[in-house]
Amino acid sequence: MDLEAMYAEKAEMFRAAIDKQADEEIAKSAKEIRAKRTAADKAKAERALADEMTKIRAERSANEMKFKKEISRCEFETIKAVRAHRKKLIDDFFEEIRGELEEYAKSAKYDEYLMRSIAKAEKELGADIVILAAAKDVEKVKALTKHEVRAERSILLGGVGALDEKKGLYADYTLDSALSDEKEAFTDKEELRL
Repeated sequence: MDLEAMYAEKAEMFRAAIDKQADEEIAKSAKEIRAKRTAADKAKAERALADEMTKIRAERSANEMKFKKEISRCEFETIKAVRAHRKKLIDDFFEEIRGELEEYAKSAKYDEYLMRSIAKAEKELGADIVILAAAKDVEKVKALTKHEVRAERSILLGGVGALDEKKGLYADYTLDSALSDEKEAFTDKEELRL
């Protein structure tokens, strides 16, 4: 065997071993690079996903706030409409009662009411009183009492008020006050509140 051939064969084996080792190191490096790239891509994807989730949460919160505001506005508008409707019904109801009281003030029973009211005033305030009546009722009331009778502009429906000028006391038996008190009590009922 020739020495050169032997060296050539050993050189070939050595080259093959180096090539094999180089291929293994290249494969290992490529694998590591791919793993790093995959990890970097995965981290990048996770970051992008987290960013998207943050945006979605922000949009969700904004939409929830918008919906809450809209629902609140709708509830307010509904309550406002219900209250306006309720007020109209109550006003119409009491306007109807006002009409009935005006008719009552024209009936024979009205004179009895005036006499009872004057008697109550005398009992509560004493004999030294001035009777206040609607301008339309002054003559009728004068016929029912011996007390001084004055016209009172605030009395529209009827009834009487009594005034003890010395003591500064006033008693109100007017249909106007009774209607006003009933309307106020009616609207204060728990069942009618929203």
